[in-house]
Amino acid sequence: MPIHTPTAAPDRRGAKILATLGPASSSREVIAQLVDAGLDAVRLNFSHGDHDTLAAIIARARAAQAASGRPLALLGDLQGPKIRIGVLPAPILLHAGWTVRIRPQGASAPGAPAPGAPVDGLLPLETDYAGLAAHVQAGQRVYLKDGLIDLEVTQVEPDGPDAHVDAVVRNGGMLTSRAGMNIPGVRLDLPALSDKDLADLRFAVEQGLDYLALSFVHDAADLRAARSALDALGSDMHVIAKIETAFALERLPEIMQAADGVMVARGDLGVEIGAENVPIWQRRIIDAAAEALVPCIVATQMLESMVSNARPTRAEASDVANAVWDGTDAVMLSAETAVGDYPVQAVAMMDRIIRRAEEGGDAQRVARAGGDWSRDASRSVSWAVRAVVEQNADVRAVIAFTISGYTGRLIAQDRMRVPVIVLAPARAVEQRAALLWGVRPVHCPPPADLDAMLRTVDAIARAELGCEDGAQVVVVGGVPLNMGKPTNFLQLHAVGEARHAAGD
Repeated sequence: MPIHTPTAAPDRRGAKILATLGPASSSREVIAQLVDAGLDAVRLNFSHGDHDTLAAIIARARAAQAASGRPLALLGDLQGPKIRIGVLPAPILLHAGWTVRIRPQGASAPGAPAPGAPVDGLLPLETDYAGLAAHVQAGQRVYLKDGLIDLEVTQVEPDGPDAHVDAVVRNGGMLTSRAGMNIPGVRLDLPALSDKDLADLRFAVEQGLDYLALSFVHDAADLRAARSALDALGSDMHVIAKIETAFALERLPEIMQAADGVMVARGDLGVEIGAENVPIWQRRIIDAAAEALVPCIVATQMLESMVSNARPTRAEASDVANAVWDGTDAVMLSAETAVGDYPVQAVAMMDRIIRRAEEGGDAQRVARAGGDWSRDASRSVSWAVRAVVEQNADVRAVIAFTISGYTGRLIAQDRMRVPVIVLAPARAVEQRAALLWGVRPVHCPPPADLDAMLRTVDAIARAELGCEDGAQVVVVGGVPLNMGKPTNFLQLHAVGEARHAAGD
């Protein structure tokens, strides 16, 4: 149940910005400009680019992080079991009423027309999914290019060397090589992790990425497969479940329990369930993530027109603001920054939209209360933190010590009205926290004892917030210190008290 309406302080932003790096944004100079414009996290799309190219981008992103003094979360996005049309000699405009014949790649008979060359009103195409004919039937819809092209299956030849699917074009459009294919309601006979995905996963571990996004998640078993592969490599990288299938929506609770975070991947999800249903499910997914205490990212076409225009449409600005009001932890840019003409302007615009949306307390998504305190003592501490903050108007910040990052994740979900500074001894934990709502991560060696912890708090409050002696901050963490204990310590602390108590 909502109990208050948090508003981000004027000098900070709650929701974070995740941007995809690509040809338009992979140079050292542009990455530095993106960070200056407000970038909090980087997405690397493993569907494009080889490992050498991606490694160079990662190195530049980490260099920009070091130069700015602000941690960046780096996310590797696996391609997953996406099926595609094969290679075409050139883009071709499909017209309504045309018939296409789709065969598995390499299965065309000798002397048959080449893919992409219409013959007698029939356009031959290929797909990289050999099982297509076994999984569709007459009357079924098949969508290409994120739903822009609509096909209706008319005939299926499922067996033999000439296995194929015939379909009539209901809604045409320009078809290009390797265009994505969606078949709503059909679970493909493909593993959660392809050989390419496993190779990319190993690369992500070698490069020290902070998050791994798993595409086309159907259930918790898909996430366990990714976690098992990471465990085998000795990695504790956090796994983000991309929610983009109807199957995932049916299994949302189990996915939330198995994931370290979720992404509302609205492109493929919209093809699966219809665009009119996406806003409803966006809010439901965000709410489910908040209940499960995992961060949520809203993605796809948020400022799409900025691929080729210096300013977004009013509808796009409203889309970003509504995601913020729904309560998302982060919003994501894709083509806008990867291949667009205005990558830096897109990040700066998203920063301004978020800040403006968060200025109005009557509009900001309310924090949540309720739940079972006895089930999770650390969560009850986070509610106690919020109570102290709300009951003491002079509190300047919450400063949380964490080993695993869990304390920061707890407090982030409570949407404090003051800055939340998360102090982490491990760089990986610090970087992961950069994706959490309202959290300012700071690398901090573990203090030896409580007195040392409070002296550290004083130093951080002065350096990060400009606090003077007497300013109030809430200190939270787990004791005994440095042992990974659950969050069980809270103190309303006046800056300078530790020094005075020590006789300095």
